Amino acid sequence: MQEFQDTSKANLNAASPNLRLNSWKEIACYLDRGVRTIPRWDQELHLPVHRIGRSRRSPVYTLVSELPFWLATSGCTPVVELNKTNTRVPQSRDRHHLLALRLHELTERVARNSVRHQRQAQALEKQINALRSQMSSRRAVSDTSVSRGS
Repeated sequence: MQEFQDTSKANLNAASPNLRLNSWKEIACYLDRGVRTIPRWDQELHLPVHRIGRSRRSPVYTLVSELPFWLATSGCTPVVELNKTNTRVPQSRDRHHLLALRLHELTERVARNSVRHQRQAQALEKQINALRSQMSSRRAVSDTSVSRGS
């Protein structure tokens, strides 16, 4: 298991954006979680897993490019490697950590804004439909009054 995890992580770091993880086990290794956790996240947190077929036991896959956004918006916290010793971490590692935190914040902000914009668009659509119905009822009233007058 450890050998599979090490090789897959090395390959995924240099991966193209359309790289697929083709099983629950590969997805679990990528997210550094147990194999039983991933199907539960699929059901409860809508992990972006695609099924080949319609059966519950159909093969699954996910695209690596979909996972960072899902992690940022799902409320799941990725496993972070902690520096357990009190030694100084090199500055490049600090910089990478800060950049990763900033990326996480920006992704969350984009997700919140996307949801907010979607709600605003739905509210505007309701207002437009209400105005259209008011205009059509006014036209109907004016048309009946014009036809009565002639």
